[in-house]
Amino acid sequence: MSLKSGLSALAVGSAAVAIAVSAAPALAAPLDSVFGSAGSSGSGSAGSSDLLDAGSSALGSSGDKTEHYGKLGRDNAPNGVRSINVWVYAPNTQPISPGVYPRNSRLGVRYNSTIDAGPVVDGDECAMQIRLSGPKVPKKAQLFSTQDCTSVKPYTLRAPGSYSISVTDTISGASNAITFDVQ
Repeated sequence: MSLKSGLSALAVGSAAVAIAVSAAPALAAPLDSVFGSAGSSGSGSAGSSDLLDAGSSALGSSGDKTEHYGKLGRDNAPNGVRSINVWVYAPNTQPISPGVYPRNSRLGVRYNSTIDAGPVVDGDECAMQIRLSGPKVPKKAQLFSTQDCTSVKPYTLRAPGSYSISVTDTISGASNAITFDVQ
């Protein structure tokens, strides 16, 4: 191999590495669009802090120090869940005002579970109980159970009034809740 072809190959290899490195941050963006930043929507919400909206969704925290919200799970929980972040899930609905949504909307809860160090638990190691309370909630919709540590649970809410959705991992004891109104 000549010196000229060797330098040419080195330049092509360096360009490929530069392209791969510059593309890496773009790969992180889809995670934010799936999970969003940990923050809640709702009037009088007992959910995750709105201070996290500028933070990393993967860590559920806005700074270098991991923050946990809601009732914390046990330190020695077998699934490692320390806290649950919750948001109002309103995929195709615009709020009337902050924390207030129109009747007959598809609304619910979006949640993720985090371990003590911060990363999201995205598996089926949990025993989640999702409780919906509010006016005229049918008995079959009041409690939903799943093993999904990170997911969404939508409902179609027709009656006006105040609603609350709590998410509890019965294995670790971690829980959190959101509140919102329907008009």
